[in-house]
Amino acid sequence: MRFTLLTYLCICLLLAALFMVLSFNSGFGYVYIQWLGWQIQSNLFLLLFLLFIASGIFYLLWRLLRYTLRRNLQRYQIPKSFQQLHPYEQLGVLWLLKAERVEQNRIFQTYQNSVLLNPLIHAKLLLKQQQPEQAKIWLQQTPNPLFELTELLKVEIALLERDYAVALERLEFLTVQPLSAWLHPISDAYQAELQEHWLQLSRVCPWWLFKASHQPRFDVQQTQIWFQALLVQREQADAIEQQLFFDWYDHIESDINQNYDIEQQILLLKLINQFDALHQSSYLLAQNILQQRFVPQVLYIWLDKALNHSQEDILVLEQQVQNWQQQYPAQASLTFAQWHIYQRQAKHEQAKHLLSQYPDDAYMAYLRIQDALQHTTSLQQDIHLLLHYSKQDFKFDL
Repeated sequence: MRFTLLTYLCICLLLAALFMVLSFNSGFGYVYIQWLGWQIQSNLFLLLFLLFIASGIFYLLWRLLRYTLRRNLQRYQIPKSFQQLHPYEQLGVLWLLKAERVEQNRIFQTYQNSVLLNPLIHAKLLLKQQQPEQAKIWLQQTPNPLFELTELLKVEIALLERDYAVALERLEFLTVQPLSAWLHPISDAYQAELQEHWLQLSRVCPWWLFKASHQPRFDVQQTQIWFQALLVQREQADAIEQQLFFDWYDHIESDINQNYDIEQQILLLKLINQFDALHQSSYLLAQNILQQRFVPQVLYIWLDKALNHSQEDILVLEQQVQNWQQQYPAQASLTFAQWHIYQRQAKHEQAKHLLSQYPDDAYMAYLRIQDALQHTTSLQQDIHLLLHYSKQDFKFDL
């Protein structure tokens, strides 16, 4: 539409220029019109100018009328064939049916005249069919103006081929690379796709993200996925990756409340709890979480760190547990913690009195069994092992 109007305007200007050249020595002429009692006296140049304006208005009204009629008819008219649909309507139907794989030839035909998109469309659909080698061949035909999209597809190829070092290198490059001007209107969509590629890498190589010079900015859900992957693959981290993780945690520790929600903090606690070098950090983070929300697993971690790896006075720990008992009443795990503190204080009678509480709680049942077997050291060790290696994604040693 805009192109048509510009073309019409250019033609009008050219005709006006030609008319002025031809009228250079003879003038613009004289026009006299009389119709229904009306008289108009002017020159030919003004008459032609009004004619051009009137024809332009007529053309716009005709386009508007045709557009309105077509839209109203389409609401009630069933297409007689798929080919009658506009190409973008055909693509919309395929998108709704998720028919990229079944109807890929039709998609290829739609973009075969596009020098920019044709190679990318072929490469993308080939990647969905697990054919990275064929996709590479098509990407070699892509011109430089679309290099961001080309690089994203190359990242997909690297991930598909499990060449994670190349994927990390390209993702770092795209993260710091200024976005091309033509992509600015859809920069949000581009950044979302870039983050999704980072997330794919974080699922398979979560510890590699600490090696990146520029880490991605995950949202809440993506961060949880990354932390969960770190927790599952914690034993795969080498010494260098662990040290990078320690440095990263030291950097973010002071801003955890501002940057991470409570669920993310719990996952992070379970992760740092796996490393002996972070005993004190685990203790502080667990205490911080318990100030916001009561989570029994977090309490067990806090109790382990407080009794076995902290320099806090036992009276301070007892007061902290009592404060939580007031803040979170009727919690069996707090009674579990109180029992251990009484044992450390040699208040055995008071500790024994607690054992009658919460008969249905598994951890209190463990304490009752431990108390019954207190004179049988070997059996105490066995029951301790059962608790320590029970099915859970956190550990504590009590």
